[in-house]
Amino acid sequence: MQLNSRWITVNVVPFEAELRARVRRLCASQDEVDDLIQEVYCRLLRTAAVDRIATPRAFVMQVAKNIMLDRFRRDSALRIDILASLDGVGTLDNSPSTERVAMARSELRWVLRLIDQLPRRCRQVYRARRIHGLSQLETAVSLGLSENVVEKEMMKGARLLAEMNRSNA
Repeated sequence: MQLNSRWITVNVVPFEAELRARVRRLCASQDEVDDLIQEVYCRLLRTAAVDRIATPRAFVMQVAKNIMLDRFRRDSALRIDILASLDGVGTLDNSPSTERVAMARSELRWVLRLIDQLPRRCRQVYRARRIHGLSQLETAVSLGLSENVVEKEMMKGARLLAEMNRSNA
């Protein structure tokens, strides 16, 4: 752990401002930026053999990107599934009420309308990944794109959807 903290001081702290600037574009608030940077440091402290990392700056940027993708995956899951699974807890009848079904359908239509507002390539990638459940590689192959482009389009889509959601709130 002490080796990691020394390694972080030498190899990460000097470009923390650049890291913050990059993630700030994709986070809704300064608190989110701070939380993400904190999580980057925590993951780096738990990383084995940091002294073997050849390009620390690139590695740290990838760690931040992975954390953001993990958060996006967690946050982008439709609340419809959660509501449906919670409805059955502690009751004999697991079927959702008519009101819940109507609300879920309405929310799904709203999400699909938001997705329809994305730029064409971003929308295609987002639908393939989130609606059809294709992997990043499968999406890249089916759309004739590189995996890197698929990943960037997903991040762009997440950012745009978050902005649309905030503007509609």
